Amino acid sequence: MAGTGPTAEVYQHGHHASVLSNHAKRTAETVAAFFLPSLTPGMRLLDVGCGPGSITLGLARRVAPGPTIGIDSSPQAIEAARQAAGTTSPALSFETGNIYEPAFAADSFDAVFAHQVLQHLARPVDALRQIRRLLKPNGVAGVRDVDWGSTTFYPESPGIRRFLALYYALAQRNGGEPDAGRHLRRWFREAGFPTTRVTTSTVSYADADATREWADTYAERTLHSNIADKALQYGLASRADLEAMAAGWRDWGRDPDALFCFSHTEVVAWKG
Repeated sequence: MAGTGPTAEVYQHGHHASVLSNHAKRTAETVAAFFLPSLTPGMRLLDVGCGPGSITLGLARRVAPGPTIGIDSSPQAIEAARQAAGTTSPALSFETGNIYEPAFAADSFDAVFAHQVLQHLARPVDALRQIRRLLKPNGVAGVRDVDWGSTTFYPESPGIRRFLALYYALAQRNGGEPDAGRHLRRWFREAGFPTTRVTTSTVSYADADATREWADTYAERTLHSNIADKALQYGLASRADLEAMAAGWRDWGRDPDALFCFSHTEVVAWKG
């Protein structure tokens, strides 16, 4: 999910084709199931950090004929979202923007959604305060973020271990929080939401096709995405280091016993 902060902040994954193509496979039914029961036809909905828009499309169907707007700081992601949506609905639109300085008045939306966004922001509580400001009285927010610290994989892979260490080092330099999931309840409280419902879920890759695809997309990100660019820029890894990590991902993904899983925290919160 693309970042939504000011230009000084860094979306850790960037918008390489390996990232956007993987994100475009996400759907509201798979990643926003915890939030869908809170949506009803006629609501006005904002999707923050919409990326290529595949989740936004599903959310829009739930609130139709109400309008849905997807925002993202990346013009590249917004263009991909517009192309994917085509002429799906005149009530669905996408525009560049960031959640710290939203181009919408207070009390503008019945529902606001953000998927895998807060982990990349240096000021996640400020972002949540803006989400709360944008909500109408009794409006509802839905947020889901990963907790990379919950990562479990088998068999052991030095290449993946090195990648995870790099990922945390990059997040520290960029100002993000890769363990965002465990912080969400506190962040919502600090942002002033009086009522929250917190759940968790796991994402697993546990068959030959799934592990191969997951490994290949992360091998590509390690070599070509913003992860690679920033690792080299910050001096956190050499090109040879990145090649070794990518090879570790690919070797692991083709092991007949490969398994990877991590947890995600999901919050539904009401403005009150």
